[in-house]
Amino acid sequence: MLYLGAGKIEDKDLPHRHKMTNMIMDAYKKCLAANVEEMQRAEGRISFTDDLWSDPNLDSYLGITSHYYVRDEKGNLQRRNGLI
Repeated sequence: MLYLGAGKIEDKDLPHRHKMTNMIMDAYKKCLAANVEEMQRAEGRISFTDDLWSDPNLDSYLGITSHYYVRDEKGNLQRRNGLI
């Protein structure tokens, strides 16, 4: 979200943290549903990779990526991946 308010930004102009959390979760659910739908069309097996790390404040993070092949409209294999 980008807001250019010429220095006149007030609290009411910004979404509440709960609203932002809901917006982020809704976007995540849409992306995940699209990834799952495409993975169901995968040719062969689906491979998963993961990565674990922490920042200097010791907050932990986990990233999971899927790797697979699907056929395009011409029948050619296309390599795909998605962040889970």
